[in-house]
Amino acid sequence: MSTDISPEQTIVLAKIRHIEELERLDTCIQFVESIGQIIHQVQAERGASCLYLASAGKRFAPERADIITQNQATEAGFRQALQQHLHLDLLTDARQLTLISWILLGFDQLVSLRHQVTLQKISFADCIESYSRLISSLIALIFEISDSSVNSKISTCLLTLYNLVQTKEFAGQERAVGSYIFGSGSVQLAHQQRLLELIAQQDRHTELFCQFGNNELRASWNTLQVSGLFRQHQQLRTKLTTAKDQQPLKPSDADIWFDLCSQKQASIWQLQCELIQKMHDMLEVLAHKAKHDLEYTQEYLQAITAKASPNTTLDGTFFNLSIPVESALSFHAHDSAQAYPMASMISLLQQQSRQIADMEGELSDTRKALSERKQIERAKGLLMSRLGIDEMEAYKTLRNLAMEQKRKIIDVAENVLTQQKLPS
Repeated sequence: MSTDISPEQTIVLAKIRHIEELERLDTCIQFVESIGQIIHQVQAERGASCLYLASAGKRFAPERADIITQNQATEAGFRQALQQHLHLDLLTDARQLTLISWILLGFDQLVSLRHQVTLQKISFADCIESYSRLISSLIALIFEISDSSVNSKISTCLLTLYNLVQTKEFAGQERAVGSYIFGSGSVQLAHQQRLLELIAQQDRHTELFCQFGNNELRASWNTLQVSGLFRQHQQLRTKLTTAKDQQPLKPSDADIWFDLCSQKQASIWQLQCELIQKMHDMLEVLAHKAKHDLEYTQEYLQAITAKASPNTTLDGTFFNLSIPVESALSFHAHDSAQAYPMASMISLLQQQSRQIADMEGELSDTRKALSERKQIERAKGLLMSRLGIDEMEAYKTLRNLAMEQKRKIIDVAENVLTQQKLPS
């Protein structure tokens, strides 16, 4: 077997690998789409289960049963998409696979959870926490996929999607908590406080969604905000958040609240689907461009090979000592004072290196946001373990410290982690 390999071959191979990466990303997006679908369905089941428990099993039983039937089919689709994703994406790391294992364990035990709800053997608080734990794991998987993407545009879109899905999730929890409060017939202070925290979390992720989303997405979100649906929802939300402890409510408003929240969820879901489609379209354009670039590169290499003299090397610029070594290795832009021709392999490598540098530059802001989110999550986990509090309380603690110290939450989170590392 020949061991010869030329720079022409590896240049072409780099182009081919780029095309394969884009195809792999499209498979990833298909999997992310299936994650979004199962999240959407489990959120609906959670809301229906909370209404069922709030009415002591007297209401919403048929609707809940229908949703569960739909979810079983959606779960089967999710598992199929997962198998395809793992088969085609050989870069799925141990962290993602461990998270996927937890998710599959959650689905395996979902049958038991549903049975407990049907028999009313579980409290409202435990019910919503159980469903939310499964959904949270699925959303975390979207984040991990965002973190592994090496394409700047897709990574930014995935981060935008992650924050939109988080907004929708906290809106879904708001639907469940509000349904329970209305359905129970009176306001409980603890549940009202939970509602206020959920609203604050929605605002936080909405802000990040708008930060990373493009102008079109921001315009779509702003249109939703001023719609009649959102205004009606806001009116009922105000009724819940301003009521006094034990103040009576009309249980029949639970249906109105649930319907308005479901319509809000559907509106966000539509925006989510549009973002997914945007990523598919973007990858199609990028793949077309990459294939065209491959064809051009092959033709270019053939042309400069044909011009080369049989008695000379194809390209003698690597050892041209008039070029500083840092320029030779990093292939900086061509300087007309340097003694090598533009029609050369060096110029082709320059172009390729500039493309890579541009992509890495675009990725920097996204990677910074992903890194900050990881730090905040680690700090939350540390506070939960140290103080024995839940995730919402841990974030509230970080936020309150940031407000008191007039610092960013990421700075407070990093300080919490640093203090943990210091010797006691």
